[in-house]
Amino acid sequence: MKSPFSGFKPEAFQFLEALTENQNRIWFAEHRHEYEQYVREPMKGFTVALSDALANKDIPLWGDPKKSLYRINRDARFSKAKHPYNMHASGLFTRTGDKYSSGVLYFRLDPLGCRVAAGYLQPESHVLKKLRLDIMGNPKAWLAIEKALKKKGYELDYSNSLARIPRGLENVPEEVEKAVKLKGWIVRKPLPRSVIYSNTLLKEITGFATDLLPLLSFGWHALEGM
Repeated sequence: MKSPFSGFKPEAFQFLEALTENQNRIWFAEHRHEYEQYVREPMKGFTVALSDALANKDIPLWGDPKKSLYRINRDARFSKAKHPYNMHASGLFTRTGDKYSSGVLYFRLDPLGCRVAAGYLQPESHVLKKLRLDIMGNPKAWLAIEKALKKKGYELDYSNSLARIPRGLENVPEEVEKAVKLKGWIVRKPLPRSVIYSNTLLKEITGFATDLLPLLSFGWHALEGM
């Protein structure tokens, strides 16, 4: 599919900033055309364009404009924050093209700070256990991935971590204890607006995905057969 993506415009951020101050359905209905023109349609085009760019680099991730993008409407039933709309636009790129495959590339268009991320974020319990066991079983391979990431200027997010070794895991190699305690393995990279507006956006994100492919591949290998 050929992408109609011609880049993100300042109007996208203007709309999202205005939405932040106008979290009500009447306002959104009156400005829906701005959302469609400056946010939704460019995000759909971006999804196709990035999928093509990833395929050209033999990176097995892609997105579907209908399945990969998050809706602007929030499900606030189980959240303390009851505002009805997300104040950003985002989507996932996976091996299946939807939002339900482990090992993802994530893009977020956000007035407070755009970013791209990759890895395994809050995986289900059976996936989490399998990844932890593989780290324990292949500590040298895991440490080599971490070392390579650091050499390229990336750091795993260690903010969402357990205080102790997870229950049921024994004889965890000391050198990977910190990694085994994580509840997910994710690397984030901020994208300034100068990059968002530029014609190098796709190249920037594709380069990031290339750098993070060893981390994603480690997990995919661990999850084979599940």
